[in-house]
Parts: sequence; C-alpha cells; structure tokens
Amino acid sequence: MDGKEVCKILSISSRSLQHLRNNGTLSFTRIDKKIFYRKQDVMSLLRTVQKKKISHGRNHYPDK
Repeated sequence: MDGKEVCKILSISSRSLQHLRNNGTLSFTRIDKKIFYRKQDVMSLLRTVQKKKISHGRNHYPDK
C-alpha cells in the first residue's frame, strides 16, 4: 500500500504517517524513492488504535 492509501484508511495526515514511521510504530519498505506499507501491518495498527479509542475514549496512536 502506498502512503496515500494508508492515510485514508487510518484517517491521518501524511505528517502523522511520517511520525509513525519514524518512531517505529509502522514498518515500511522503500523502493527507489517510493515508500510502501504492508496491508496486514496497517490493518493491525488500525485494530490497535480502535481498541485504544474504545478503552480510553480518545484518539491515541501507540508508540512502539
């Protein structure tokens, strides 16, 4: 998946996606100058975030 797809699925900005990459929360692969994400990693993060929203009642992305 490319970054645009990931941002749409997670409802985040490209800068937030960069933060998730930088802190190791979401792994990625770079091919030439393009960054890609595994769908299973994105969906796993989405499930984690949804669980945290329910248990904490707020929007929170986990740090690794």
